[in-house]
Amino acid sequence: MGYRIPVTLGNIEPLAYKPYLPGKIALVCEGGGQRGIFTAGVLDEFQRAGFNPFDLLIGTSAGAQNLSAYVCGQAGYARRVITRYTTSPQFFNPLRFVRGGHLIDLDWYIDAISQSMPLAIDSAEKLLIDGREFLMCACRSDDYTPNYFAPTRESWLPVIKASSAIPGFYRMGVDLDGVSYQDGGISDAIPVEEAYRRGADTIVVIRTVPSAMFYTPQWMKRMEQWLSESSLQQLVHMVQHHEQSYYRIQQFIENPPGDLRIFEIFPPKPLASHALGSRLPALNQDYHLGRRCARYFLSIASHWLLPREKDQPMPIMTPRPIRRPSIIVPPTVSPEIELPVSAAANQSDLNQRESIEVDQILPDQIALADINLDNTVRPALSAFKDEAARVVISPIADSVVADPPFKVDPTVAAKGIEGEGDKL
Repeated sequence: MGYRIPVTLGNIEPLAYKPYLPGKIALVCEGGGQRGIFTAGVLDEFQRAGFNPFDLLIGTSAGAQNLSAYVCGQAGYARRVITRYTTSPQFFNPLRFVRGGHLIDLDWYIDAISQSMPLAIDSAEKLLIDGREFLMCACRSDDYTPNYFAPTRESWLPVIKASSAIPGFYRMGVDLDGVSYQDGGISDAIPVEEAYRRGADTIVVIRTVPSAMFYTPQWMKRMEQWLSESSLQQLVHMVQHHEQSYYRIQQFIENPPGDLRIFEIFPPKPLASHALGSRLPALNQDYHLGRRCARYFLSIASHWLLPREKDQPMPIMTPRPIRRPSIIVPPTVSPEIELPVSAAANQSDLNQRESIEVDQILPDQIALADINLDNTVRPALSAFKDEAARVVISPIADSVVADPPFKVDPTVAAKGIEGEGDKL
């Protein structure tokens, strides 16, 4: 039996698992309309950290749009699209829906982002050329069978449109190769089973609702009061199909088969935003919550998924450098000190010396005194030492009066000492 590893703020359970060497790694993103802003925050943090070890990427509805920005390397793209375009009355308009139009205008939405914010498909093609796979899920309109499309340059936006076409809210399906498709969340809101069928043994799932939350989307419940009686039977059938598939997916995540490991990144509580009609502050709040959850995941589990050899040590995640402004301490002004008379005189003498030009040479009085002592006293001391050594070695007779060993000229010694000592 496999392992489910829940990852959210305040949950320390992932710390109890031992690192392992993964095989094929998949990234799966749930839909959820505007709640996909949480997924946008997670993937933007992944891009900031340069984290993309995934061999397979699968998304449904809003998850497909978020993954498109991720594989194209456009950090912040999904957030701008959700906050600028899905909050526009041209996209979501209940009054237009009551009058017989679309509740969500995907035609305007796709045209607007293709002109104002085009995807960097060239970057995505370079990323996917090394064997990676990127798939978007959409369901057939007739029997709700999920299909998984690998988008090309020409089909990228039409597949996004089909994967996001909520039944009833976008009144007609999206035609792909002669077949009508609708929102992939009807049959496979979290395509983890498809990732497992394609050989993934490690799956990172990004949810837009708290883990193990069994629910029927509110937009499906609201449709009951907006649709006619002729459409209610079709709605009931679709809701039942969605609830059955969602329950099956939840059981798969809770009890992974074989040696499958599922990292489940999810918000710690229900998001402030809704599938449709969310306010901008709620969207920004959920976006930053997604970034914090991603940082937590990167700090505790990302090193398990990075490619490495079996015998190599795990890489150490270094924290980001923190730039702090330099603090300049102004010099303190010391108070003036009154000097005594003698010290003041010496200070004035030093000030006079500092004012002397560099080329002028003045005699050092202390050095002259040392020279005079060397020329007078020190030769006398040396002669005394020599004579004392001779007397000790050669004993003197009692009858002989020994002459003094030397005679010091008192005038010379006194002059040398007197002449310079007073000045010192």
